[in-house]
Amino acid sequence: MWSFIHKHLQGFLSLLFAIAVALFWAFPYRCALSYQEQYQLFLFTPSYFTERISVPGGLADYVAEFISQFYYVYALGAILLALVFFSLQRLTWVLMRRNGVSPSWYLLSFIPAISLWALMGNENVLLSFAIALLGMEELMLHYIIVRDHSRGWMAPAIYLLIAIPVGYWLVGPVAIGLALATGFHRSSSTLSKREGMSNSQTRPHASSTSMSPTQVQSFAEKKAEHKPLVTPVGWMLLSVLYFVAVVWLCGRFLQYPYYKLFGGINYFRYPGIIPVMQWVVAALFALLPLAASYLPRLEGKKAMRTEIAQIVVIVLAAVPLLRLSFDRATYELIDYDYLVRIHQWQRIIEKAEKRQASSPMSVSCVNLALAMQGQLCDRLFEFYQNGAEGLFPTFTRDMTSPLPTAEAFYQLGMVNDAERYTFEAQEAIPNYRKSGRLTRRIAQCEIINGNYAVAAKYLRMLENSLFYRQWARSQERFLYNSAAVKADPEYGRLRDIRIKHHDYLFSDQEMDQMLGLLLVDNKKYDNRMAYEYLIAYELLQRDLDRFMQYYPLGRFVQFDHIPYAIQQVLIGSWLQRHNTLQGMPYSVDRQNVDATVAFIRAYMTNRNDPALNRPPLAYNAWHYLLMSGNTKKKGKEKMQTIY
Repeated sequence: MWSFIHKHLQGFLSLLFAIAVALFWAFPYRCALSYQEQYQLFLFTPSYFTERISVPGGLADYVAEFISQFYYVYALGAILLALVFFSLQRLTWVLMRRNGVSPSWYLLSFIPAISLWALMGNENVLLSFAIALLGMEELMLHYIIVRDHSRGWMAPAIYLLIAIPVGYWLVGPVAIGLALATGFHRSSSTLSKREGMSNSQTRPHASSTSMSPTQVQSFAEKKAEHKPLVTPVGWMLLSVLYFVAVVWLCGRFLQYPYYKLFGGINYFRYPGIIPVMQWVVAALFALLPLAASYLPRLEGKKAMRTEIAQIVVIVLAAVPLLRLSFDRATYELIDYDYLVRIHQWQRIIEKAEKRQASSPMSVSCVNLALAMQGQLCDRLFEFYQNGAEGLFPTFTRDMTSPLPTAEAFYQLGMVNDAERYTFEAQEAIPNYRKSGRLTRRIAQCEIINGNYAVAAKYLRMLENSLFYRQWARSQERFLYNSAAVKADPEYGRLRDIRIKHHDYLFSDQEMDQMLGLLLVDNKKYDNRMAYEYLIAYELLQRDLDRFMQYYPLGRFVQFDHIPYAIQQVLIGSWLQRHNTLQGMPYSVDRQNVDATVAFIRAYMTNRNDPALNRPPLAYNAWHYLLMSGNTKKKGKEKMQTIY
């Protein structure tokens, strides 16, 4: 009865673990699934399969990318990822049981899976590594089955001769776990003791009934027959040497350095980096199920106490380990990018209200969200600002930081610049993959610009994917059909307001000039977002002269009131020149008058007054203009070259 309950309790714990993994990725770290999905594009084409399978570990990489594409539907992706972890944990336990480990040590089988979970806190660890570990454990399991069901050394040796090179090519260098598995060969007597069999079932006792000479000779022949020619350690050394020879031979024909052939080509996103923790985790998966066979067999209360101690220690160790493994600053940026991707502007603002954004990328996401909600010049200084970098961060050739800026360019109507930044981000993906998200945006920009042949090329690529296929087919109606483009609310608007100068030269250090061209090219002067970005840019640069030059353009934009930040600047500027509010020609709210006067009075009285750095005074535009002296202006002397 207890055995039945114990068995089902094990299954319940495994299921509980899988649910925890699914909930973890589906909710607090949903952005991580989006991050992984957007930097690969799985294609259902023979050439795509051939490209993946043509390198060691290719099958694991292909299967991993197939699964990763389902991250596009985050709930489904989280469930599939939980199934991978569930399979790894259960397979670890199967290996442990095959090696005679007592059920009282079941909880140890969670340790390798938890260590992998923590390793995947590094956003550049790919699912390929987890799938490769799954393949490695399958190879180990089949070796143990062949070993335990064979009566000699021939069958295991043949299996190793075939499985090591095939396993290396399919799952990569973690296949060395199969070679290490040969060093943990249990004798039949050890197995019988662990299974509770009596010694009389395995060998005759001295005190047993005397045997005939024929029986003694037969027993001696069987014992000699089962005596191994090579010790387990010898088998392991031979297998490892064979594995090294296989890798060396592959290196003679492949254009990869040996450190990649031994460290894994597609386990980590950056080709030149092989994390040390990758091999620590791989060693846990390979060695723990085998080394656990030397643990004692426990029964009764002692087994129960051991199991309780195991679960307490594992939970107490796993929670802080996972918290430390998922870097908060890194995943905050990933989350901001994810929210920009799905256009959840209000959630971005709410996120910044709870915890102020501080990096150029995150601040630019907040400012973009404010602009998309029509609140940029109303609430600009309610949030941390780090100068013009908070609107347009300096261009960096990586795969992540240009994306919010590219989104801002796209929404502003700077279509060519949005496409350049997007293209650069895609080309900066370290492992040379393509991105469904970025390919889609490039196709959109080409459609808006009327480059239909180029757009068709990208759409054909997306049609070979699963989750972008329907969208790509829906976009074909715009190809060579300018009337359809003009009639579309998004494409028509962006084609109308985009910069159309053929001699246009982009400079990310003179964005006020770029925004000015954007307004001038739009004869209707209805690009409210461009106006707000222009005014915000001058305020963040503390250039009040240009602010006063550009401010009057607001009469062409559809505002129902002068934005609050602009009101505060106008009030303060008027007071500086006239020392009174009499005759001020601006339509301002009384609350902004009171707030600005209160700030100026407090500032003039005591510049070190702590109240100046707390709301509501800290939210006044003049707090930034007078007290935020750590931000630098973008100047021509610091221009960055993009091309």
